[in-house]
Amino acid sequence: MDFSPQKLNVHFRKQESRAKIGFQPNHLDKSEPEKKGLSVLTTILFVAGENAGVGILALPYALNATGWFGIPLMVMICIDSTIAASLIGSCWLILEERWPEYREVCRNPYPEIGRRAFGEKMKFFVNCCLQIGSIGSPVVMLLVCSQLASDLIDPNRHLSYGLWIAIIAATICPLMWLGTPVEFWGAAALALFTSTVAVILLLTDMVSDYMALEKPPNVSTPSLNSISLAFGTLIFAYGGTAPFPTYQNDMQRKDKWPQAVILGFLILFLLFTPFSIIGYLAYGSSVDNNIVHSVPGGIKRDIVTILMAGHLFFAFILMINPGVQLIENQLKIDRSFNWKRVVIRFLMLCLVVFIGESVPRFGKVMDLLGGSVMTFLAYIFPPLFYVKLCSMKSPSWPQRNISLFFKLYCYKIILLGLIGGICATVSAMVAILGPNTFVLPCYIDFNCSYN
Repeated sequence: MDFSPQKLNVHFRKQESRAKIGFQPNHLDKSEPEKKGLSVLTTILFVAGENAGVGILALPYALNATGWFGIPLMVMICIDSTIAASLIGSCWLILEERWPEYREVCRNPYPEIGRRAFGEKMKFFVNCCLQIGSIGSPVVMLLVCSQLASDLIDPNRHLSYGLWIAIIAATICPLMWLGTPVEFWGAAALALFTSTVAVILLLTDMVSDYMALEKPPNVSTPSLNSISLAFGTLIFAYGGTAPFPTYQNDMQRKDKWPQAVILGFLILFLLFTPFSIIGYLAYGSSVDNNIVHSVPGGIKRDIVTILMAGHLFFAFILMINPGVQLIENQLKIDRSFNWKRVVIRFLMLCLVVFIGESVPRFGKVMDLLGGSVMTFLAYIFPPLFYVKLCSMKSPSWPQRNISLFFKLYCYKIILLGLIGGICATVSAMVAILGPNTFVLPCYIDFNCSYN
């Protein structure tokens, strides 16, 4: 099957065109003025900017854990994640065509897709996954951002790592009060720009180190456990699907979502693949789970540290927003700026800080998140919901048909996600609970470290 951007666009256009009878979304009505919202270009910035950050720092480490088998695994996860992200957008368009109330702005689109596909219990499960992901991913970003800030500003460790977590959180707090993605599209642009420049600078250092090698570095021997952990890392890198329905809901033209997804993931693939390969070739088994610590010190590394810290700062805002919107919707808090929003988001930030202070090693949290909730949100739910919604029939609904081959491919994504997710989650839990990896929380050990 051809998964080129042109073919993927054709598939989703066919699916939408079959459903146009008797349905014309409000935003496609030419008699109405064009609504405000995210353009396709801005949405691409959100898709790529949110993902091109903390996950990429651990990709060479993940490739060392898998060996060269990691390259086809990475390609497959990228393709499957792109298809799944497109499918979750198609699911939302199905909801709009069948239930008119969804043609207005919705603050909890992902759980509503689950409810219409499988009922209230599925909505609850999706809500749980979203909340865990919306807290867990920002925890990882906060930990790495604090680590980078500590390395740059306080290399002699006059301030504890736990205190740096609190300092970075306090700096982020006011920006969390912005409402929806429409209000902070600049954060997405800055997140993508800073990470892209940082990747280019890191690549130049890694290429220099590789060219200076007299012999290839030692590499690790892959095992089922190491591959399972790497699967979680790769899913985390490509799996920022949780906020995608929220981004689509804020678009001017929601039917253009597949275009934004395909181009956004193409940018990620072009950043991630050479970065992973060169880092693996240059450092082998000595590579750190944060690649910044493996490159030589100096002004270039300091610039990279500033850029990556900046990326994580802005990506934090993108990742935590869907979760807080969901809570505000459940509490029926008004969409305009008000004191209730400030309180809810401050409490959410406090929870993120508490978890970060409790588990200060970001790699363990990332593996666990990638193998568990993010596998559901990015890999399992989208094809599962899409196949289910297309199979549902009603005389008043446009007919939707899926080819047997594409349906089987959706089932393949679901099955791989289940198997890989279970293995990755078990391996991550064993690693977290292992006697050699346990460290005291930062609020007990004031000299706690991320090492």
